[in-house]
Amino acid sequence: GLLADLQVPHHTEGAVSLIERQVNVLREQHQETKRQLHALVQVARDNDRLNDQMQRLTLTLLEASDLFSTVQAVNDSLLNDFRADTLVMGLFMSESQLSKLVNCDPTAVRALSVEDEGAAAFTGVINGGKPLCGHLRHRQVSYLFGEFAKDNVSSSAVVALTTGRTDALQPRCLGLLGIGSHDAKRYHAGMGTLFLSYLGELIGRAV
Repeated sequence: GLLADLQVPHHTEGAVSLIERQVNVLREQHQETKRQLHALVQVARDNDRLNDQMQRLTLTLLEASDLFSTVQAVNDSLLNDFRADTLVMGLFMSESQLSKLVNCDPTAVRALSVEDEGAAAFTGVINGGKPLCGHLRHRQVSYLFGEFAKDNVSSSAVVALTTGRTDALQPRCLGLLGIGSHDAKRYHAGMGTLFLSYLGELIGRAV
């Protein structure tokens, strides 16, 4: 076990020892490989944890009998299991339509309009379905999260709630899911969005 860490000098009368240099290079490569392996193991553990959380959410949504219980299931899962700081489900319908379907805290579910000028800031998410991650502008935060959350959202992930593809039909966007964090670095433009896309389709189908 000590052999890999031993520094064995190779005297060469003042010249650079290629053997020593080669050993050092190989040792550095070995350390880098160990770091990469550790990172891969950590990613695998994170994926296992996400899969468990997704399974629990899926089973809970299967048992939801109406929009109220669906909203409650999403909130409980994302706030507790996924440790979201702020969460809101915005559905493209009028306030009167929403009030007939669900009577929830307005901080949990909101009626949004695609005609509102605030929706234009999320056109890419609504039309393309690809989640938006990073820092939102003040107008975007107000439109999606409401004024109550403007000081609580430093970074966020915005996901389209879609019906999913059926035969030749394109998925229909039912609304937006806003996941906010107090941490300005938690959600950023360079992060992967595949899991978030799955989440949007799953919740969209349940809605």
